[in-house]
Amino acid sequence: MNLKHLLPFLGLVLFSDISCAQNIDPLRLGFEAYQLKTEEWGEINYYLTPSSDDEPMPLMVYLDGSGADPLFQQVEQGISSSIALNYQQLSQSYRVLVISKPGVSFIDKVPLEASGSPGHREPAAYTERLSLAWRVESTHLIIQKLIKEKEIDPKQLVVFGFSEGAQVAPFVAEKNEHVSHILLFGGNGLNQFFDPIITARQKALTGQISEEEAQQTIDSLYLVYQDIYAEPTSTDKRWWGHTYKRWSSFTQRDPLNVLVELDLPVYMANGSLDENSVLSADYIKLEFIRQGKQNLTYKTYPNYDHQFNELIFENGTFKDAIPQLDNVLNAALEWLKDN
Repeated sequence: MNLKHLLPFLGLVLFSDISCAQNIDPLRLGFEAYQLKTEEWGEINYYLTPSSDDEPMPLMVYLDGSGADPLFQQVEQGISSSIALNYQQLSQSYRVLVISKPGVSFIDKVPLEASGSPGHREPAAYTERLSLAWRVESTHLIIQKLIKEKEIDPKQLVVFGFSEGAQVAPFVAEKNEHVSHILLFGGNGLNQFFDPIITARQKALTGQISEEEAQQTIDSLYLVYQDIYAEPTSTDKRWWGHTYKRWSSFTQRDPLNVLVELDLPVYMANGSLDENSVLSADYIKLEFIRQGKQNLTYKTYPNYDHQFNELIFENGTFKDAIPQLDNVLNAALEWLKDN
């Protein structure tokens, strides 16, 4: 069982009757819709919570995880979302910014696959454009536009990244001098390609597979990685659900190397059972200690998975998953108030 797929997408059901969700636009869900047209990056669709004050408010940028699913998804139970934050509550203190990935709609019907994951056809624009550079540059351009138009107060500008978004956030902070804080949930520190290698070694160490099987897995991974780096811009070839272009762009530089150069407050949270990121995130903490840097707050939650569900086992058998994301988010927001 891949534990990270127990609750594969975030957000609460907002409407229990799917029939009432047919013509829902961003405004009904609490966002104003905007578009930025660029020659290099194409159309960038972004959404802001309305200002609740006459004066410009601080900005919180939410960067969601990987995949081409809409920010809001119409499923059988109602409407779910990949936005982990309670943006409606936060909109009293911040203007919350979310950005659709290239070609991806704000809201759309999304059937659930047998695994429980949303199954959404990947738009051609997403396939062709999605990369680390697209996510970083689109975010940077929107921030600059909002500052120039005096739509926000740049004195506090928070970038919150979840999963893939947590890999994007450090590069946004590196690019944009106005970023004052970053919050990273379920993010990596080292090259993403290292994670499956670590996992194979752990499985051998715990007796789940033999040492020979682990080595075969790792050798096969190296062959894939070699092929990806040989064709780093390919959008025809894919691995683990992503194009070679996406993989190569996200693995050219380690987030760790960017994070240690930042002097702004950094908050990082991971679940101890998140096989995709926790060990390389642990290394971030070690490197901050080695370099004598004091601007990192790092929280690891024992027995929590990638989505911050607390996993309950009895005699080694999985029994239950208790959602704890709200508590983890609240702890981060309390930290933000004090920093």
